[in-house]
Amino acid sequence: MKLYSHIKKIPEDFVVEEVPALKVVSEGAFDVFILKKRNVSTLEAVRIISKLLKFSLKSIGFAGLKDKYAVTTQYITVPSGKITEEKLSFYNDGRWRVGKRQSNSSFEIKFIGKSKKPLTIGNIYGNKFTIKIRNFEKSMREKFYRNLQTVKLYGFPNYFGEQRFGSVKSRDDFVLRYILKGDFVKALKVYFLGKEKIDMLTDWQNIYKILKPTLEEYEKDLLRGLLKGLPAEKAFRILPKNIRVMFNFAFQSYLFNRILGEYILNKYPYRQVPFINNWKLYFYLEVPDFEYFKNLQIPYTGKDLPPEDSLLKKVMKKVFKEEKVTPSVFDMEIAGMKVMTDGQRKAVVIPENFKIVSKTKKDVTIQFILPPGSYATILLRALLSV
Repeated sequence: MKLYSHIKKIPEDFVVEEVPALKVVSEGAFDVFILKKRNVSTLEAVRIISKLLKFSLKSIGFAGLKDKYAVTTQYITVPSGKITEEKLSFYNDGRWRVGKRQSNSSFEIKFIGKSKKPLTIGNIYGNKFTIKIRNFEKSMREKFYRNLQTVKLYGFPNYFGEQRFGSVKSRDDFVLRYILKGDFVKALKVYFLGKEKIDMLTDWQNIYKILKPTLEEYEKDLLRGLLKGLPAEKAFRILPKNIRVMFNFAFQSYLFNRILGEYILNKYPYRQVPFINNWKLYFYLEVPDFEYFKNLQIPYTGKDLPPEDSLLKKVMKKVFKEEKVTPSVFDMEIAGMKVMTDGQRKAVVIPENFKIVSKTKKDVTIQFILPPGSYATILLRALLSV
């Protein structure tokens, strides 16, 4: 993808620092640690902490997921006394170990105080990004500075970034589409294979044999269950809940992006920028009614929070029709989870403290703060048009 020919050449090109809302105190029921990691996801880091220090994964609190291929700093909480050392390092030399050693993937935790409450998802002020953009040739520089003026005036559309679509293995294909139809066999095949390979591998035995070296333990358990005759819906429930809910998040995020894009397309002058899976994103060039638009909230389904904006109402109806989403699936409970729930997300995000840290003829380093849930990669696409 073109964007990634300019960013994340090494993890140090993409630095993320959590801006905490957590109040650190001298006494409390929870210990607060700073987690600094390189080339490892938040979920993997907390799983390793839990496994190697031998306490429950569920007892580790954190406010959000940080990029894997990056250097990131965030806060975690654990019940007091679970971790006795004030500072611990972890490295991977083929398997994860406690200790400090040169390693491509590593992280460390450092005790900084206590909290009366555990951290929960979203409990942060925002994230501070410091990003190096490489191969910053003349044509890109011109686009960058022109687009930067638009961002300074109007912010940028609050699309979900590609990280939200990790469970999407092929274009316009979502596991949730099949779950909503009750087709768990196809849902699982899409999960393991992606849409293109479904017809190539139809037998669970072959799927298990071919994929076994790359599977997580719960995925092996799921396939073994199917081989023993377990119904597909019950096998699906073997997937951890955080994986299952991601199927819902991915599809609803896709619908949100489509709705926001169609709204911009129908109301403002725009430029089209390529996105993953041959999808397109639309970025406005100017917004005459910005005082209105910057406060616009877009509902996910409109069931509980119906839109008042007539254009938004029309766009949502059009997108849902094209995607074959009917009101009957809103708030549906299926496979142990509630899906297609309502909520709201702002249409626009305005970066704070944007500045150019350094620049040369070949690269530029920028820094800014975004609120929780907004994506630096979307801002980069807005600035670079890639």
